[in-house]
Amino acid sequence: MSVYGQNFYNLTAICTIMGLKNRDIYLNVLKKAKDEPFIKIISGVRRCGKSSLLSLFESFLLSSGIERERIIRFDMDLREMKKKVSSWEDLYDLVAGKVRPGRNYVLLDEIQNVNDWESALISMYAGLDVDLYVTGSNAMMLSPDIGTKLVGRFIEVQMLPLSFKEYIDFVDADSTERAFMDYLRLGGFPAVALLHDKPDLQMTALDGIYRTVLDLDIGKKNDVRDGALLKDLAEYMIENIGNTVSAKSISDFLSSNGRRNGKNTIENYLLMMERAFLLYKVGRYDIKGKMRLKTLGKYYIADTGFRSLVLSDSSDGAGRVLENVVYLELVRRGFKVSVGKSGVNEIDFIAEKQNDRVYIQVTMTLSEEKTKERELRPLLDTKDGYPKMVISLDPEIIKNYAGITNRNIIKWLLEE
Repeated sequence: MSVYGQNFYNLTAICTIMGLKNRDIYLNVLKKAKDEPFIKIISGVRRCGKSSLLSLFESFLLSSGIERERIIRFDMDLREMKKKVSSWEDLYDLVAGKVRPGRNYVLLDEIQNVNDWESALISMYAGLDVDLYVTGSNAMMLSPDIGTKLVGRFIEVQMLPLSFKEYIDFVDADSTERAFMDYLRLGGFPAVALLHDKPDLQMTALDGIYRTVLDLDIGKKNDVRDGALLKDLAEYMIENIGNTVSAKSISDFLSSNGRRNGKNTIENYLLMMERAFLLYKVGRYDIKGKMRLKTLGKYYIADTGFRSLVLSDSSDGAGRVLENVVYLELVRRGFKVSVGKSGVNEIDFIAEKQNDRVYIQVTMTLSEEKTKERELRPLLDTKDGYPKMVISLDPEIIKNYAGITNRNIIKWLLEE
């Protein structure tokens, strides 16, 4: 008997049979959003696991007793679907023809392949008894259409590549410390992690993901005319993660290296990279002035493996790679993240959630007195009573220093 016909199978058993690894961070969000009156849009950088998340959620529905016939799933990237569905009306009719009396669950992959897909979703949302879950190509997910045609009708679930905790599970690590070094170097794309026993293929897989994001999700999607400039800019941004930059400073640097460009072009290309989830921009917040600043933000990359891929010596700037990992983890945990400005000093991150706030400095080590003074001074000068911590590779020997906690990055990443 098919596993799908067995309601007594639990989610773990089904996922094991299907060969899926759990992504509980995001699956739990979909579980909570189940049957809520919103379209659920799963976004994130290419190959971060969006389609697998739909499969995990499908398994959850089956294990919850939902009949197979009430789960309607289509991958619009398949050749047969591209032939069958060319308009939003085609897609609507296809789904409507599968709907059974009562609540149905519709899971659609790569919906951007359908012309005017937004109208299809709106029509299903309004006219059918369905709970809608969709993924799409990354540049589509942050397009202006999302904010206009679907306004007030959707919940966005932003996926990232694997957290370190997830990575440990994917690679079956026997040494946490060695796995962490691999994680910094190779990043957390699931497809790359699953090649952990074939290290000669990991960089090849990573290169394929990077080129597809750059050439298709950014270049082709936006009709970029100067592909060489886009490539140079991407490499510059990846090399300078965690550094304060502006469109003008980037433009000046590229011009000095013989790459003609304009400030507006740089701004447009950076926005394209954000929309494809290659880069994440983090603005600055003036702690004393209590205001958000519009200039000199920082950028972080979706996956640290890209840095190893494009730089001949990725060990340079290792502290900023740690910073990148911490930033992504804060986003996973639901924090809104800013760079803190306190007078002439800077705090790596202000992490805010609801009414809570924590100040965070990230460094390789506090063993040198000069480094210790540099990292602690901005935190000591900030006296508004919110928690403060330094995250580093150091063991957690000093639990508290003048109200500042010291966290080992591996322990912090693995905590619940």
